[in-house]
Amino acid sequence: MLAAPLPDNEDARLVSLRRMQLLSTPAEDSFDRITRTAARLFNMPTSLITLIDHDRQWFKSAVGMAVSETPRSLSFCGHTILDSKPTIVRDTRLDPRFADNPFVVHDPQVRFYAGRPVANAEGYVVGTLCLLDYQPRDFSAADVRALHDLAHWVETTFLVRQLSRTQRDLLSELDEARRDSMIDPLLRTWNRRAISDILHRELDKSVRQHGVLTLAMVDLDHFKRINDNHGHPVGDAVLFEAARRMRSVIRGYDSLGRWGGEEFLLIFPEPGGEEPAAIGERIRTAIADGPLDLGDEQIHFTASVGIVAVAIDHNQLDADALIAAADRALYRAKAAGRNCVVSEWR
Repeated sequence: MLAAPLPDNEDARLVSLRRMQLLSTPAEDSFDRITRTAARLFNMPTSLITLIDHDRQWFKSAVGMAVSETPRSLSFCGHTILDSKPTIVRDTRLDPRFADNPFVVHDPQVRFYAGRPVANAEGYVVGTLCLLDYQPRDFSAADVRALHDLAHWVETTFLVRQLSRTQRDLLSELDEARRDSMIDPLLRTWNRRAISDILHRELDKSVRQHGVLTLAMVDLDHFKRINDNHGHPVGDAVLFEAARRMRSVIRGYDSLGRWGGEEFLLIFPEPGGEEPAAIGERIRTAIADGPLDLGDEQIHFTASVGIVAVAIDHNQLDADALIAAADRALYRAKAAGRNCVVSEWR
């Protein structure tokens, strides 16, 4: 395999990439929409938004890829970032750069690759939007134009990406290794330690600003039954899909974390005029929106939601008290028959 040389501006490129605070961060629906659209538009099994770090290729969004990163030395995208034009490889076995690549020779046996470099606001190429297939295929001039359009969408999303100030502060304090330790590896959400940290920060901010904070506890209904009847890999797929569906209906500056098992904690700073019951119903409806299609079986699943809102200038609750209140609301939702929402103001 021919290794990709480093760009002439590699050091500056990496500094610029780190300023974006994208490496080793939770999945975001604004990027996942793009990879889902790309996979559907081109009928591809795998679509990725990659960021090329010093020695790894990290996936900000992935459809059809279970891992979150691969070595840069083995990446196709390491070659793509060296050119302003898309890299199209119709049959990897016929390309001297990739014919002996382990991902071609061994599983997953990549046969087709199309990648378009994506740049950030400073003009540095930081990664790619790429497509993979496991059989050779053609890629027309119209396909190349469509890939350009989607890559521009990625670049626009870099510019307009919305995270809460709280999440940005947390990311700025951590290097990539410490960020990795705060992300759930299966679901690519914040883990319990991280979402707890975010809650304390959001509460402190709400106290200073006399604001409103809304907190939701979400628990997948009868999840043990799914694991028992279909196996843990199917259970993992349900958890992943539930997290994806929740991300699709929350704002970029809301926070989603896995609290434990099949339970999630969501934080909504300054929800505006939306009542907690409406927020909870939006989450519940998204999760119950049709079965998960696994090809040979359809898995139906729902969730119970307990949600509380607190006006900090009227009632100052600490984090533990707010979590306990949301947990009690969740318990009442389960007692009411599950697949429902119980909400309250504190």
